[in-house]
Amino acid sequence: MNTISTILKEMLTVCMDVNSEEYDSFVQLLKEDGRFFFTGEGRSGFVAKAIAMRLMHSGKTVYVVGETTTPAIQEKDILVVLSGSGKTAQALNISESARRAGAAVFMITTNDEALQLPFISGGMRIPAATKYRFAGEPETIQPLGNQFDQAAHLIMDAAIIDSLAAGKTNEELRKKHSNLE
Repeated sequence: MNTISTILKEMLTVCMDVNSEEYDSFVQLLKEDGRFFFTGEGRSGFVAKAIAMRLMHSGKTVYVVGETTTPAIQEKDILVVLSGSGKTAQALNISESARRAGAAVFMITTNDEALQLPFISGGMRIPAATKYRFAGEPETIQPLGNQFDQAAHLIMDAAIIDSLAAGKTNEELRKKHSNLE
């Protein structure tokens, strides 16, 4: 139980240290009517898929990059990139391609420098530890990028909740939930 307690304390610290303006910009982005595309590698990719699913439940048109039914990204679409390091080659290549197609690219990362890349239109820095343990990252008992992935999941889920139209109920979201299980 000590490990769980420590992880929860870490999550509280990391999540509460996210820049409120960056968080609010993500909430506003989620209110847009455009199509949303999500990408990430490894565990970050799993988190991206989980968030894409929940955003779809909220009524948005959502795709995951690399899935067979994902269409071409176009002008006015939105790509959300989850990359702890902000240096993952595939995530950066996808981001550049999306920007060339005219889409907005929003990156969620620990890396301030990645948010300054010319093809990134907006972003949110999560002050969490990654597998690289860059200087300035917080201490953690967790291995690799666990802290970043967990914080990203919590923060992005919260942003979806904050983006929902007033009065949108759990029942309305449940109508979009898979019924083939």
